[in-house]
Amino acid sequence: MAEQPKIAPGYYLESIASKVGTGDTAKAARMENYWLLLAVEEDQVKMELLDLNEERSGFVDLVPLEEFAKRFRHLPDFVPKTISVQQRQADRIAARAERHLAENEFLSAEFEFSKAVKLDEENVRANFGLGKTYLALGETEKAATVFKKLGTIEAVLEPENKHIFNEFGIQLRKMGLYAEAARHYTRAINLSPGDENLWFNLGRALFEGGQKEKGRAAIKRALDINPALNEATCYLASMEIQTNRQ
Repeated sequence: MAEQPKIAPGYYLESIASKVGTGDTAKAARMENYWLLLAVEEDQVKMELLDLNEERSGFVDLVPLEEFAKRFRHLPDFVPKTISVQQRQADRIAARAERHLAENEFLSAEFEFSKAVKLDEENVRANFGLGKTYLALGETEKAATVFKKLGTIEAVLEPENKHIFNEFGIQLRKMGLYAEAARHYTRAINLSPGDENLWFNLGRALFEGGQKEKGRAAIKRALDINPALNEATCYLASMEIQTNRQ
């Protein structure tokens, strides 16, 4: 019998290449999944997928030995994050608040989002929802305070908050919080320097905030990455017209 290969116990990363979009606008993307090694059997490895909270999901995959090294990379220092009871409760309350917000029940939404923030001060979902609620109520100063705080929370850039990420940056820019928006996009670019949309959004925030040359450079960087980004081409042309009129 052949000697069984030595496979380290612990957690593994699976990185899957994919494409987002179609035709000329398609771009490369990567999806990352975390797995826990359960057992090494005679000719296969038993792996369990972690969910977005980095907890065991119950989904188990039996991976042939010959595929294992190609699919997974060992993470000897990886420690799954833990979700406290308070964080879970805050998420549930924020979900209830989102339903109120969707129904234009703004006072109820404010009450629920505020309650969630008290339970978990850095809850991205609750803080963002509270900021949007203040905007809906016309309380822009309160909204700005919440959004500035949210911009300091590292979890904004985590994968599970992807649906919030872009809208948050747009809200900052629309409210005239250009410096905060630029910081937000700069942090994101540090994590994903090849994302043309991040460079485009950074360029808009800089240009509209008065840093015209830096804004133009960021837009051009977006076009260097993806020359087919028509929105950036049009915006760059608009920037040139505005500059020539001044």
